[in-house]
Amino acid sequence: MATVIIMPRLTDTMHEGKILEWLKKEGEPVREGEPLLVVETDKAAVEVNASASGVLLKILMSPDELVPVEEKIAVIGEKGEEIGGLLVERQEPVVKERGPEARTPSAPRLRASPAAKRLAKEKGIDLAGVAGSGEGGLITERDIENFLKAEPKQPKVSPYGEEERWPLQGVRRVMAERMAQSSHETARVTTMAETDFTDLQKLSKEKSITITSFVVRAVVQALKDFPVINSSLEKETVVVKKYYNVGVSVASPRGLIVLVLHNAERMNLQQISERLGSLAQKARESRLSLEEISGGTFTVTNSGVFGSLFFTPMINFPESAILGMGKIMKQPVVRGDQIVIRSMMYLSLSYDHRVIDGEAAVSFLQKVKKGLESPLGLLG
Repeated sequence: MATVIIMPRLTDTMHEGKILEWLKKEGEPVREGEPLLVVETDKAAVEVNASASGVLLKILMSPDELVPVEEKIAVIGEKGEEIGGLLVERQEPVVKERGPEARTPSAPRLRASPAAKRLAKEKGIDLAGVAGSGEGGLITERDIENFLKAEPKQPKVSPYGEEERWPLQGVRRVMAERMAQSSHETARVTTMAETDFTDLQKLSKEKSITITSFVVRAVVQALKDFPVINSSLEKETVVVKKYYNVGVSVASPRGLIVLVLHNAERMNLQQISERLGSLAQKARESRLSLEEISGGTFTVTNSGVFGSLFFTPMINFPESAILGMGKIMKQPVVRGDQIVIRSMMYLSLSYDHRVIDGEAAVSFLQKVKKGLESPLGLLG
């Protein structure tokens, strides 16, 4: 029997997903549990596995479609199986009332294709004002397009020049919501420390291990001494995590994304480096799983790769702290009574002052600084 595949709810906050790529073509065999398509959720682009075995009989949504959760996206069944009945939307039953006091029947439910709903939402169009040309009055994407053509044309440029407009959706929309939430629900304070990376840079090149991997290792060691940094506030309860899931912000084709190294305390420096490299490659190829971007307890972000000297990073809610890495720059510094040239970086620690006091925050940052300035201690 054929199985209808629907857009799954991949995260608690997901209401719709964008199909980025179908990994199978119509007519190809599919096994339950193997990757079927790539969907951009409100957090990242992830692979979605098939929920049934058989043949991919019909793809109902094209790439770049923005599809509501639980909307039909494909059908899997036996080759040659009739699936027409599965594609018809279920009609609401009509209840007839007898007698002179029968109520006036309610207006018929609007019916529109998923593509039409998406386009109408994107353009801010009320479907009640659109006439459907499809079977049974179904509103199609073409109906929306014709409606737009019939509307009075709006100027495409401001008095000062052209403008480009695009909807805030997917990862960018969630990032905006999280940043607003972080601003309103945390008492953010940032402290900074200038750190000497000269020896670490040499060791990084010698061992072919990234600077970020060393920073993650130093963070884990410091979190063990200052456990309150690795906590979150749930209403009136401070939850201190005894495990260290360190998130690392990296660039991907869909924007910045936080990869999570689960139980980083169980990894040595080489394992941290290899795991980060593997996750970064999956991010570039849009092959991340939800687990690989979830469950973080502390985040490391690096704006120095884009040229930033220092900054005040936003806390990755509901975490309580985040460490920002600035640009490594050669600077004249005093060592003893001598002025020497060293490779320096500003580390910026933003923390929620409701949970973490200044003494703990500064002491934690100094512990990280000390570990990075004596990098041989991070190799063990």
